[in-house]
Amino acid sequence: MKINQYIRRSASWEAPERDLSSILLDLNENQFLDGFLTEFLAAELKVQDLFTYPNYQSLLAELADYCKTSTDNLLLTNGADQAIDLVVRLLFSQGDRVVIPSPVFSFYYQMLSVAGVEPVIVGFERQAQSFTLSTRVVLDALHNCQGLILCNPNNPLGVRIDTEQLRILIEACVELDKPLIVDECYFEYLQHTCLDLCGAVRQLFIIRSFSKYFGLAGLRLGYVVTHSESINELLKVRGPWDVNHVAVKAALFCLNNRKALERAHCELARVKREIIEFSRAYGIVVFDSETNFLLLEDQRDGRLAKAFAKANIRICDCSKYPHSFGLLENILRVVVPAPSDLQAFKMAIMQGVGDQERRIDGKETLR
Repeated sequence: MKINQYIRRSASWEAPERDLSSILLDLNENQFLDGFLTEFLAAELKVQDLFTYPNYQSLLAELADYCKTSTDNLLLTNGADQAIDLVVRLLFSQGDRVVIPSPVFSFYYQMLSVAGVEPVIVGFERQAQSFTLSTRVVLDALHNCQGLILCNPNNPLGVRIDTEQLRILIEACVELDKPLIVDECYFEYLQHTCLDLCGAVRQLFIIRSFSKYFGLAGLRLGYVVTHSESINELLKVRGPWDVNHVAVKAALFCLNNRKALERAHCELARVKREIIEFSRAYGIVVFDSETNFLLLEDQRDGRLAKAFAKANIRICDCSKYPHSFGLLENILRVVVPAPSDLQAFKMAIMQGVGDQERRIDGKETLR
């Protein structure tokens, strides 16, 4: 029996199995929407939502208003992962080469691999407590490739691509008539989008998600914003009901209650600032981040990671992240914890640095 050679050569993509009794800070899930989502469950869900097939037009209309575009420019997907899969399959063929500044969300490498597409890796560079990307290096690589993939803000680095840099790269792709995929799954934390620069031009494919800011990771809902002609092509390969009814209703609830979401995220921003100040006061390098997660630099002996493990706090050790060129050696990625988990997080920080006590803002903080 013949099996696609590129799929056979690729590694499998396995989601982690987790103990849900742990403090879950490893997958960038939104920790601040318990009350908001409880209200959704109580007020919106009906039995009919489980046994009927979904309708999409109401959500597409609300989403078009949110994105300031037309429903013809939108495609709903089963999470951003399906959006990545569909767009890669639409745009690239076996043997193509695609520029992908790295490190980046590693599912991109997976989908390029199974499609027989070669990733041309352009590395970020570390500068103090942040990371930068060379426009010139990306443009040089683009001339010999069939497209470009960007993640803005970047996962796992948490940094944004400079506005002027982004404009230059978009204009280059339009001029060369090469597709540009921009992953904006953390757009709501950055509040800057490619749509503000050029709208849904034919070469631009924007991928977004309801998993992060909107807290619907378990329902798997993403979407693509692009030219209507490309949407028509993507509809040929997406299933007619790949997005479930509960996800549709939850997304509508989120879009119709944005003020409540904003209040929740003001609290997230407050806790994020508190963690940054606390960690830096204990001598831990915390990198700049435009997202709901932070990168912390551990010691070479991994003492901070061990302290988190001892406290039953799941974090992401980025040391072996693919195509990171050593940038993420001894780097831990943590989502901003819920206020109820903040004390346990701080205790783990203190355990990790090994101090019995430290003065912070003029006050003693004991272990």
